[in-house]
Amino acid sequence: VNGLINELYDPELLSPTFREFGAVAAAVMADERMGGCGYQDIAAFVEEQRRAQNEVPGPIPIINNDLIIDELQIARSKKEKCSACVIPYGTVSPEEFATLMRAAKAVDLEVIAAVSNAQDGQAAIDA
Repeated sequence: VNGLINELYDPELLSPTFREFGAVAAAVMADERMGGCGYQDIAAFVEEQRRAQNEVPGPIPIINNDLIIDELQIARSKKEKCSACVIPYGTVSPEEFATLMRAAKAVDLEVIAAVSNAQDGQAAIDA
């Protein structure tokens, strides 16, 4: 377990805390180079939430907040049982963004489009 966040909190402790304090989802930054978590941490968050299936409050969706730039990351998000992933619109070309959107849809993975202005927001909707 690497990254700045993990030096402070273990996913097994942090995940139920999100749920207990009313979070409706948890976005896990899976970019170890930027001080975030790794995919093994996403798996730990997902597993802890799965174990809360019959608890109150119940499990919350886990979102992969990696810098998604290719279809492999979409596949890894699905493999780790994320509910959604964040795709930054301006980081890839509009054509690549549309390809990533189709890849996510093909594996039944929700997409959160990260945009910086209304024009990009509309372009992401149109993709």
